[in-house]
Amino acid sequence: MSLYTKDLLHHCDDGVHVIAFHRDPQGQANTDLARGFFALDFLTFASGMDALVIDLEGVQTLDSGALGPLVQKLRDVQERNGQMALTGVTSPALREIFALTRFDRVFSLHATLAEAVKAVRERQ
Repeated sequence: MSLYTKDLLHHCDDGVHVIAFHRDPQGQANTDLARGFFALDFLTFASGMDALVIDLEGVQTLDSGALGPLVQKLRDVQERNGQMALTGVTSPALREIFALTRFDRVFSLHATLAEAVKAVRERQ
């Protein structure tokens, strides 16, 4: 187990894989671990997952080292006719990054985890 996967939560909801991060009592995820996971472990961990929701609730910000693999996975999923959605893009810094990079137009973003899972399931 990688240092970066120890704070990871993963489950499968009726064929849709959901990846999220442990949050502290204040609702914050360890941003450094989230960044490290995306930069180093995400593509290997999510290999073969064609119905995927990533819950970023509690993640305050991500950098290009984390965002690049997200885009790479989106392309991979789309090439295999799968679906990928994000939820929890709620922190002001993270919303700004998604707006500046126009990722808010590239990714399917949803207000709640339930909405994201439903959207992925319906498009399969």
